[in-house]
Amino acid sequence: MKVTIENITASCRLDGDLDLESISGEIEGALYQPEIFRGITINKTSPDHSIFLLQDGLIRFHGITSEETAEKDLKELLSLPSLRDRSISEPLKVEEVIASTTADSPMDAKQVYEEFKDEGIIYDPSELPGFILQVGSSGIELLIFPEGKIISRGASNLMDAVSSLQMVHSRIFREKDEE
Repeated sequence: MKVTIENITASCRLDGDLDLESISGEIEGALYQPEIFRGITINKTSPDHSIFLLQDGLIRFHGITSEETAEKDLKELLSLPSLRDRSISEPLKVEEVIASTTADSPMDAKQVYEEFKDEGIIYDPSELPGFILQVGSSGIELLIFPEGKIISRGASNLMDAVSSLQMVHSRIFREKDEE
């Protein structure tokens, strides 16, 4: 089973308030329009992702596919003259991992429902052309599409996201794997 990391959201916080106008002048391509958004937006490429700096020191990373990308970006930010003397008051933390896998074959919708009906699986094709399954009290939600795509969202780390995908995949395809 191949897992693809679709998106990771992470954040950290620097000590003290930030002078966003000054900082935005030090970053090529930084977008600072306080009348629209009270923060700095930095759009990065390779890989495509965004960084948001807020006045209270909060830094959010969206669209990354590895924690290493956020660590590299944070290191670059802390090398800016206006941030060089700042310390990190809240360390970098992954907030959400969105991952997916695609099965080799379509799923039988009735079989998916029967397998997870006691766990509160939801199927309302007028809202979503797939199933929604909450994984216990973990905060992880799985979207299961009959054509074979399974998406995990809400995990706070990569291991939980992958484990949730493996659990669903193995239960749905158990009979086929046992043949």
